[in-house]
Amino acid sequence: MKHGIIIKNIADLRAKPDFHSERKSQLLFNEPVKIGKFQNRYCRVIQPDGYFGWVSENAVKIVSETKQKNYLLTLKYRIKTKTAKINKSNSSTASLPDYLFYGTKVANLKRQGSYTVSKDSEGNSYKLSMNNAELLKTSKVTNPLVIIKESKKFLGVPYLWGGISPFGFDCSGFVRTIFRTSNIELPRDSKDQYKRGQKIAFDNIKPADLLFFKGHVAIAIDKDKFIHASLSEGGVAINSLNPYKINYRKDLHETYLGARRILP
Repeated sequence: MKHGIIIKNIADLRAKPDFHSERKSQLLFNEPVKIGKFQNRYCRVIQPDGYFGWVSENAVKIVSETKQKNYLLTLKYRIKTKTAKINKSNSSTASLPDYLFYGTKVANLKRQGSYTVSKDSEGNSYKLSMNNAELLKTSKVTNPLVIIKESKKFLGVPYLWGGISPFGFDCSGFVRTIFRTSNIELPRDSKDQYKRGQKIAFDNIKPADLLFFKGHVAIAIDKDKFIHASLSEGGVAINSLNPYKINYRKDLHETYLGARRILP
């Protein structure tokens, strides 16, 4: 099996090698994959957690296993803003995307004033404003208020089936993206996220607990309110399970499955 690095700022992960097939998820610039067969200008890829699908072959750079491993060790920063503009040095970097999305991991080779000089997997140098990047966390976040504050950055972002970026989230993609930036890895799909953490009784729900409904997941803000990426709300929104609140979601209350505590 071959190894690769995503070279587009975002790439759709589809169920089949066809543009019209379901978007299962998305992959960000610099994400590592294992590559299986090629078909119809798509390649079947497997993410490190085993999640798989098909991406356009133009979105992946094939590298050796050793080069992939060594390159990933250089990715010690992440984009902390919704988007970050890439400042390209010359025409040889034309293949680089013009901007990167929140959560993308990048290398930090050296500082130049208010910029960091980085390199992509092909060795092309580019600059990013240090205002757009932060050092990757080396330990898990344990403060639930950090999770809540991070999630509220994306209020109003549109709903997108399979989405994981500020251009559009689905429910489990939103949850995974928020927790990932706190150095907590969760599965891609809500049915698998429901198997993680500690089961919590409804009366004991605390901020940053995950609330599960039939086919849906949200992040608790407190015992009443939660934030989620919702198709019916049009995107990331705050709702309530309290019947006396104006933003009450009766449909979700009636399909509530349980809560899980993810934070250590």
